[in-house]
Amino acid sequence: MHCGVLPNGEAQPLYFREDHPTMPGWFKGMENIIRECELWPEEGLRADCVPRCEMGCTACCCRHLLFLQPDFVSQKSELKELIESRGHLCDFYPKYHCELNFIEQYWGAAKMRFCSAGRVKNLVEMEHHIRKTYILLYRAFSCFFVLLVLFEGKKVTL
Repeated sequence: MHCGVLPNGEAQPLYFREDHPTMPGWFKGMENIIRECELWPEEGLRADCVPRCEMGCTACCCRHLLFLQPDFVSQKSELKELIESRGHLCDFYPKYHCELNFIEQYWGAAKMRFCSAGRVKNLVEMEHHIRKTYILLYRAFSCFFVLLVLFEGKKVTL
């Protein structure tokens, strides 16, 4: 993770320096980071809200307060930075949204087509149904790949 940014614009390392007397190279912890930003309230803060933070609250716990800071909001994951540094686009699917995942759509359509083909009597008939389903879906979904190549990774709203 990159250094944070203090309110005066200086870089804020998130780890103690290597010459620190008691914790060389250790993570500073949320309280120390918030104190360095001069955001620590006199009454203190708990580390995290259990079970979750209240709606609309901006300084209920250390985790919430840090996550709302501009330098934390703009922080990219290490994986995303690595991918983009190699000149590629990195766009993650939202968590728990399988309906947005292309492969889930493909296999969902494959299972639906296979089931709608009716019952099979033997393995040969089953293999025929599978091949027929695969060929139909391959033709349908190959159009999607052609579109991806044509737009060369540009985001397009359909």
